[in-house]
Amino acid sequence: MSFLTDFKQLFLTTPRYNLKHVMAENCDYSDTAVKSKNCYYCFGAFYCEDVYYARYSRKCHHCSGLTLCMNCEWCVQCTDCAHCHTCDYCQNCQNCSNCIHCTDCFGSKDCLGCTGLYQKQYCMFNEQLTEKEYKKRMEEMDLTNAIQLDAIQQKTEQLKQSIPQIAVHQFSTEDCTGSHMTECKGCYECYDVMASEDCLYMIEANANQNCCDLTVCFETQWSYQCVQCPLCYGCTFCMHLDNSKECTYCAYGRNLDHCFGCVGIADKKYHILNQPVDPEQYEAEVKRIKQELIQSGQFDLTPYFITEYEQQRLTSETEPIIKPLYC
Repeated sequence: MSFLTDFKQLFLTTPRYNLKHVMAENCDYSDTAVKSKNCYYCFGAFYCEDVYYARYSRKCHHCSGLTLCMNCEWCVQCTDCAHCHTCDYCQNCQNCSNCIHCTDCFGSKDCLGCTGLYQKQYCMFNEQLTEKEYKKRMEEMDLTNAIQLDAIQQKTEQLKQSIPQIAVHQFSTEDCTGSHMTECKGCYECYDVMASEDCLYMIEANANQNCCDLTVCFETQWSYQCVQCPLCYGCTFCMHLDNSKECTYCAYGRNLDHCFGCVGIADKKYHILNQPVDPEQYEAEVKRIKQELIQSGQFDLTPYFITEYEQQRLTSETEPIIKPLYC
């Protein structure tokens, strides 16, 4: 098929950028920085500011070492936390403050080494203390000492073995299935997803609406099977595409409108395989290419499987590639 041959050649020969920055400022050593400022060595920073060594976090400020956190401030080495303030080494905690080495805690503050607490204060390894007792024990600890921190972590892990663990982690969600979801509604089988609505089968995505099969996408709407495509609308089978709409099989581009099979271009409208096309001719040609791909069973992600290794995987995988639902 001519389109597949031409797209393969275009995809392999077009230079690609090494870092993705979308409306980001002073994030030179970060990748996939979107609407963020002063983020150093972050991989997936969205609406973040003054964040260091983080991975896929949203609306966090003055933090370091975060992974999949949302709306956190002054936190260090936290994972899957939301709306936390001044928390260190915490995991799956929400609305907590001044907590250290805590897991599955909600609405708690001034706690150390605790698991599964709700709206508690002045607790240490799940033991309720008075304010005076708690502060005295904290003064006796040297939290800058690596040996003491390791001892706290070991004791916390032992405590977790005796307490039932939460199987599904959702925070402020409605009608959702999946885990590690925050502030979502109507999302099905989504994981590590934040602030999204009416979406299916997403991972590491946030602020999307009416989408299916997205990975690392942000503020994207009505799109299907896209990867690394922030701020897009009506896009299908795209990767590393920014701020674009009504595009199919487009990669490493930005600010595109009605483009099909384009790679490495920006600020273009009505293009097929990187060539300008009359709008009326564009619609007819795209319809023809799509019909050919559908009839041959290749209107999916197969055009991206272009290296010998990928082709071998494609033909040898026991599980079939998920085909799209045609309307």
